[in-house]
This record gives sequence, C-alpha cells and structure tokens, in this order.
Amino acid sequence: MKTSIALHDNGLLSTLTAAAVAFGLALGIQATRAQVAANFTIVNHATDQPLSLYDYQGSVILLDFWNCGCEYCQAAASDIEPNITQYYRNAGGNSNGVPVQVISINIDCAYEYPSCENSFIQTYGLELIADDCNGFAFNPFDYGGIPQFAVINGATNSLNYAPWHILSEPTGYLTNYTVPRLLKLYIDSVQTPAPLSTMTDPVNGAVIDPPTIPLGAKITTNGKIIKKVEFYNGTTLLGFTTVPPYSLTWSNVQPGAKSVFARAYYGASSSADSAAVNFTVANPVVAKLSTQGTNLLLSWTGGTGNFQVQVATNLAGAAWQDYGTAGTNTSLVITRSNRAAFYRVNWP
Repeated sequence: MKTSIALHDNGLLSTLTAAAVAFGLALGIQATRAQVAANFTIVNHATDQPLSLYDYQGSVILLDFWNCGCEYCQAAASDIEPNITQYYRNAGGNSNGVPVQVISINIDCAYEYPSCENSFIQTYGLELIADDCNGFAFNPFDYGGIPQFAVINGATNSLNYAPWHILSEPTGYLTNYTVPRLLKLYIDSVQTPAPLSTMTDPVNGAVIDPPTIPLGAKITTNGKIIKKVEFYNGTTLLGFTTVPPYSLTWSNVQPGAKSVFARAYYGASSSADSAAVNFTVANPVVAKLSTQGTNLLLSWTGGTGNFQVQVATNLAGAAWQDYGTAGTNTSLVITRSNRAAFYRVNWP
C-alpha cells in the first residue's frame, strides 16, 4: 500500500515554491518534469467501461491518485471536490475559459474492498472515478507517496503548452497548500485562442419590417466554455442567451437605422465582440381606401421598393390576384364595381 504524505509548508519552502511557480508561469517555462503524458486506459468505476486519458481532449485535466485508507487522500478529496471540481464548473472553466476535468483514481484495488471505496466516493462527493488496479495510469506518476496529483494540458490548441504536457506533479497534501497555491496556478495557466463571434441574423444592409426582428450569432469557441451571449444595438443591451444556438427576438422595434452586434463572455472576465451588422427597420405600411369621383383611391405610406396591389372577393380562403402593375407609386385608382372586394398592398 502506498505511503500517505503531507506536504510540509515551512516559510522557506513556501517562499521558494511560490517564487518558482510564479517564475515558471510568467516565462512560459514548463513545470518541474518536462514530460508529455502518454495515453492510458483504465476502468470507469460507475460504468465498468474503459476510461482513457485522451478521451478528455480539450480540457485541463487534474489526476488525483488515492486509496480510501489514506489519511491525506481523505483531506485532499474533501478540498478538491468543492475547490476544484465544483469551483471550475461554476466558473465556466479555468480563468481563460478552458474546461477543467478532475479524474479521481483509486490505485489500490487489492487493499481496498468495495464498501471502503464506495464510502470514500460518497463521503467526498467524487464525480468521475476510475479504478487503476494494474497501475497503468499511476506508474508514470509514482514518486513514492499518495495522494499523487498531475495537472495535464489536454487543450491541443493551447497557446502556451504542447498537447498533453504535464504541468505539475505534486506528491502529498496539506490543506490550503496543494489546491489554491499550486494546482490552481497551473490549471489557470492554460490558454487557448479567444472565441470568434459572428452575427448571422440579420444580414448587413437589410431592410426589415417591424415590429419584431430575429437576432442570431455563431460563436466559434476555440475550446472555450461560453457563459452567455449578449446582443446590443449600439450601446443598448437588447437581451442575452446562455444556450446555443445563440438567438433572440427583438420586439417592438422602431423604424430607423440599427447597428447590432453580439458579445460572447468566457473565462473570468473576458469577452469577444462580433462585427456590427448595420440594417434598416422600415416604416410600417399604412393603407387607406377613399373615394375619388366615381372610383376608389387606394393610397399608402411606409415601406420601400415595388408595391403590388392585390384583390380578393372574400377573406375566407381568399384567392388574391394582382391588380394593376407593380411599381414604386404609393397610390392606385381602382375602378368601382357592384361587387364586394378586398384590397391589400404587398412589397418586398
């Protein structure tokens, strides 16, 4: 059975470790042991199906190796679940918006019987658990004690680390040392390109009838978790959505020129704006029917383009027929007849 280890946090060690981590992150220096993690396949505890490291491509991965009889493993589990797993889920990924996945790995199947392992899982609320009974996952990270951790960059489009680079491999645990001062530093250091926002609806230069206008945006995430997408007309917030496809209906829109863009939020406080789409909301068409001598005069205001007047003899299952020729005029003289008729104006 592996020895459980507590990290010793004396003043000199704290100063040196913090300085080394800060120096390495600031210069893009890769952590402690310059290695790339090889893929491994072990067993998903919940499903009894294979679980592979490379299944989690696109995430920053934290491996937590433990057994349920290990005192410091218990302390680490009670800290990691709320302060890593839940923290990064609620935050929408690391500080740069990259997903974070914790894999909790039991390494001592011969020593631990099922009730002990299950009690450990339930007590600390572990979520993604794997059993590594043959050491396939643990052996490359075995430095003589547990808990053993490894922070791995699974974001293959990372700007600052190679794919599957091992960022840190600390052994042991002491509350308020491993989690906030080491693991989070490396987890938050992984960066991917900013997302790209593009307005898809409406199109640039369109002339649109009021009063409701559909708005839509496409977000190329580049591996980020998108928290929400807001739509703006100039500096005025029109609304937001958190679920793709990112769309919104703008209601009670007044006529005139509009300039709308989408803003996608990710990471701790970052956002990416689309280019603005400029379009025009047309004045509503208002038609009026009046008499002109023995005839009728149909006139209207609003709208643009070619207008086509149509006529029907009833409104129930109306069969509309063109009346006259389409054109840019805003009035039409209608020859009066002895039958009932209904008229409407169509335009592009």
